[in-house]
Amino acid sequence: MSFDLCFYTDKSRNLEAIREYLNTNLTTVDDTEAQWFFENENTGVYYSFEIEDPNEDPEAVELFDSFKEFENTRFTFRLNFIRPNFFALEAFRFVARFMNDLDLYALNPQSRTDGENPRRESVESYIEDWLHGNASISREQFEEFELLYCPATRSDEIWQYNFQVASNQESLGDDYFVPHLIICRRHTTGEIITLSTYSESIPNVFPPADFFALIRKRKRLFRTVDETGIVSRETLLREFDPYLDELDFPDCKIIHPSNAAKAAQRFNSIRFDYDVEGFAEGIELEKLTNNEPQRSEST
Repeated sequence: MSFDLCFYTDKSRNLEAIREYLNTNLTTVDDTEAQWFFENENTGVYYSFEIEDPNEDPEAVELFDSFKEFENTRFTFRLNFIRPNFFALEAFRFVARFMNDLDLYALNPQSRTDGENPRRESVESYIEDWLHGNASISREQFEEFELLYCPATRSDEIWQYNFQVASNQESLGDDYFVPHLIICRRHTTGEIITLSTYSESIPNVFPPADFFALIRKRKRLFRTVDETGIVSRETLLREFDPYLDELDFPDCKIIHPSNAAKAAQRFNSIRFDYDVEGFAEGIELEKLTNNEPQRSEST
């Protein structure tokens, strides 16, 4: 179940230019260079491109290869359904740049306005078409796939932060650590929460997480052991407020090197709110949806 685009050109086809572009920007699956894959390790978003074999089925030829003004490149894009909305927000940015840089058009069979002709649509149009199909399928399959509902505003905010992790890390440099926001499900309540980390009182960015895992070393007799516990955002801000500064990102804080050293004693003595064991479990993004389940007429 996926959203697919087929790419066309109104000029002489240059397959090698398209192939080279994908080789440069994505990862080839194998040596045949017939399929390319993208995955953002920071956000979890992934999608793929591939080159299809020539159509032999007469109906397929009529559908995909009968345009007088366009030539089929046979390159296609695929983005799966049953995903959080931010998959589309990230993926179609690249699709638009890909089409613009290579002067391509796309046949969009999912279009609700014109799915029969290659053309260029706005990023917003592709996103809306994907969202429409994604919502319908996610609602229908909610119980079968045991999906978990999260409001789009919340998951989009999580994505916005994680999307900036790499650039924020580069901007701050190696003296700082920029952690991710991890989407979890709390065991006691079943609610979706966000978790981040703070380790060894190092210079650290504090994202808008609900909870933080504090990782420290404690001396036990003749050895040093790792000790990890959970504190709420409220506890962390209360305990470390004198050492924190604002960061130019919504609801983010930062502790600079001079203050990280000063906070070491408090870091090592702070009482955890919860044990790590049994607190929460990570959620696969394939289980997360921004669409509530379909309601039967009897409910």
